Amino acid sequence: SEVKIPGSDLEMAKHGNAERTRLDFIGVVKDAKGEVTGGGNVRDYVDLELKGDKAAEITKHPVAYDTGFTLKPGSYSLKFLVRENETGKMGTFESKFIVPDLTTDQAILPTSSVILSNQIQPMNEALYSAEKDQKLLAENPLVANKEKLIPSVTRVFKKTQDMYVYVETYEPLAATTEAVVANVSFFRGKRMAFQTEQLVIKEGLDPKSKALPVRFSVPLGSLAPGKYTCQVTLINPAEHKSSFTRAEVMLVP
Repeated sequence: SEVKIPGSDLEMAKHGNAERTRLDFIGVVKDAKGEVTGGGNVRDYVDLELKGDKAAEITKHPVAYDTGFTLKPGSYSLKFLVRENETGKMGTFESKFIVPDLTTDQAILPTSSVILSNQIQPMNEALYSAEKDQKLLAENPLVANKEKLIPSVTRVFKKTQDMYVYVETYEPLAATTEAVVANVSFFRGKRMAFQTEQLVIKEGLDPKSKALPVRFSVPLGSLAPGKYTCQVTLINPAEHKSSFTRAEVMLVP
């Protein structure tokens, strides 16, 4: 899970002449019975400098924090609380989600949530990091080749940018990669405005998680500004299964 805090909110602490501040993060995952699971809680923090060169960068961009939970299949609810210590401002976020049981037969192709992004950041350029568990960092599916995909919260993209798409499909019974065909389509209403060429993924199955990563880079220059429905389609020809995931996006000049 990832939490973003607007950098502009840290201006209040900066204008209060504070040289440093601390962001506290508390996350709790509860199961369907309302009980906290074994790996379902996190308490963490990050110290931020509010003076000097780094302070200017912090207040211009969101501050992102991410962590991970290891959960069994089931229904869950997630609650996150963030507190900025200098001003005492707090924010909360709540969401429900389901971890599917991939050992059972699936009518459709098992697929993760789709991540849309307009930013890939080298890990050595991170201003601050609350990552304390290197094992957790190594298992982060958004980190590859020492670069991290930063999810877009607003899903607003500029025509001059590329849209990065990340999704995983799962092949729980496969010993080697079963080829998957993927593409991305953009719709305005019921009319298709643009579709990428098909991408065939023939390798990359994680032997432990049985996840097959699918990565796209979509140039947006040919699309007119406006609202679109972005559809990611995955097809496993060997299993005769497919999945369709949609998200609303906004394209601006």
